[in-house]
Amino acid sequence: MHKRIFLGLISALIFSSHCHAQLSGTFGKIFDGILKTGFQTSGSPGAHGTHFLDAAARAERELTPALNSLIASNISSFPLSSTVAGVTFDISAGEVIRTVGSLGPIFAETAITLGKNKVNLGFNFTHLNLSRLRGMPTKDIRFTFTHLDIGIPGLGDSRNESDVLDLYLDLGIDANIYAAFATFGITDHFDIGIAIPIVNVNLSGNATGIVQSFTFAAPDSVANHQFGEDPLNPELEKVISYDERATGIGDIALRMKFNFAHSSALTMAALLDIRLPTGSKKDFFGTGKPNTRFAWIISKKIGDFSPHLNIGYESRGADFDSDELEFALGFDQKLLSGLTIAAGFNGEIDLNQSESIELFPGSIQIVDRPDPQSRNKRNIDLSNIPERDNDNTFNMTFGIRWAASEQFLLLGNVILSLNDGGLRPIVAPTIGLSATL
Repeated sequence: MHKRIFLGLISALIFSSHCHAQLSGTFGKIFDGILKTGFQTSGSPGAHGTHFLDAAARAERELTPALNSLIASNISSFPLSSTVAGVTFDISAGEVIRTVGSLGPIFAETAITLGKNKVNLGFNFTHLNLSRLRGMPTKDIRFTFTHLDIGIPGLGDSRNESDVLDLYLDLGIDANIYAAFATFGITDHFDIGIAIPIVNVNLSGNATGIVQSFTFAAPDSVANHQFGEDPLNPELEKVISYDERATGIGDIALRMKFNFAHSSALTMAALLDIRLPTGSKKDFFGTGKPNTRFAWIISKKIGDFSPHLNIGYESRGADFDSDELEFALGFDQKLLSGLTIAAGFNGEIDLNQSESIELFPGSIQIVDRPDPQSRNKRNIDLSNIPERDNDNTFNMTFGIRWAASEQFLLLGNVILSLNDGGLRPIVAPTIGLSATL
């Protein structure tokens, strides 16, 4: 029986479709289309169309990998549901074992293991609308690119150097995660599990480049940097629409849980969760590096009330992806026979400041010189994204488990963001089904 289940999961892995859209190239196309191709194919007089090539190179060198890593790490590290459900199947006895009390938490873990020869199979669907980056709508992300410094060191000694370009990404990020999982009781105190996610990612928006033309505002009224054909009647705005999608296998999770203490006072266990780099980094299904999480679990049953505490450390191998201290504190409570509510408070705390995401931090000064008699100093913020040395996240979770029959268990859950750290949704809904054989 165990062999047939594993073969089924492996077959799902092999035959799942993968659309090679290579979403990681989306931002590069936007930056090149506005900063490079947009100027060189336009009527920018003479060699002026090349004056933002350095800005395009910097965007490709700094912004593209940081944005790609930010999206991939948040999608691939989304938590999987608990390894224990309230309805299990005893293979050796050939009978359904139904939990009388609470049916357990949803995204946190209890220290209870399934028991020897027992198995749970399940399927979850989660929708992520990653609409906030450090509290700011991703639709409002803006980067500002400055002109090549072509004369005396420092921008502004030439009117051309006073021109800047604002780029608004209008970034929409949606991910759907379909996760099939199975947990097996090897002994009464040791479980192993596997979870295979199928991930669908969509990037969409209308990226807009706007030239803040100092040259056009000057007395001669000639726009030396513009997207049209006539510098006397310039096109100072260019829009690149994008709608890119990809579907494929994400990072497969292998999980092992060992219950090493069980008493009337407390139950304790250790959990090892390994995310294998099976998801395409180019399509944001994974980071291209393995992640390993170790957690210590404490739980207790007080009648139909079951509190739990999870404390863990996760090692993340990708660039721009800090190792984390993780915690989950919550409870599940039986309301009626076969109906449980669950709630919790959880968080992830970055441990490596050197791995923090930096997206064009700081500002640059331009000393405008429209004529020898006047000078104007401007400090140009290169991005409107808040600057931080960490992306700690804190959430509340609320959910229900319902044993619809002796064979099927349904769940519904929402994760609510409590702070502005990281790239994340305001609300992340999950629905799921687990079944006995």
